[in-house]
Amino acid sequence: MCIKERLKLLLHLFKLMPENPAYPGQGSETKDGKTFFTESLTLHGFEWELPHLACGVYYSTVQDLPAMVRLWWNSQEKRVSTAVERFTIKYVSPVLSAQEISSVHNSTQMFDSMTVKARQAAREVIATYSVDDIFIELVIQLPQNHPLGSIAVESGRRVGVAVQQWRNWMLQLSTYLTHQNGSIMEGLALWKNNVDKRFEGIEDCMICFSVIHGSNYSLPKKACRTCKKKFHSACLYKWFTSSNKSTCPLCRETFF
Repeated sequence: MCIKERLKLLLHLFKLMPENPAYPGQGSETKDGKTFFTESLTLHGFEWELPHLACGVYYSTVQDLPAMVRLWWNSQEKRVSTAVERFTIKYVSPVLSAQEISSVHNSTQMFDSMTVKARQAAREVIATYSVDDIFIELVIQLPQNHPLGSIAVESGRRVGVAVQQWRNWMLQLSTYLTHQNGSIMEGLALWKNNVDKRFEGIEDCMICFSVIHGSNYSLPKKACRTCKKKFHSACLYKWFTSSNKSTCPLCRETFF
């Protein structure tokens, strides 16, 4: 199924979902009760089988493919996007945000030189990276309409890092969390590897400004013969395709 067909499917799913997704027997009040988004998918009655199934598929989609759902939501007309956002904030975002923050809090993944703390009430994750005279603090904030809105990456305390380099590193993490379907912990792991490699002396790809590619995790190895700057193969391919040129993105000389 292509991207366009998946995006159409999301709109059809939303139309199938009930205005009030209260679990059978819960009545109209869902504040502290069960909904189709808090309970696992079990089909018992024909009258509510299809709405429950639609809610289950929508929930799985926003959980596993948040970048695609975000793209779909941003492409909708105002009337539709407002309705989707209102419904998601009320029934889906609290569940997903709690799961995301809990997964960080309960994670057994350990990082050398970096600590990660989660604050459930604030929908916030704080990562602290420290090595030698370098100290970096990141604050990651889930939006109220998570995962429709972009996850905010803010600067905390910073010691020993140039402003431009720091901005590039924040952009790397923000880009990953916005356009990739990974978790916060996966994004932080990739971000830390980028920072580690940079301190090892490996330069960023001058297209995506990352050492490690966000999708295939490769290093910048394709060097321009003129300016000697290195790029990821995937980034170069995208550059050549979109620009219809075979020149270096920096010095504009013929690359090959």
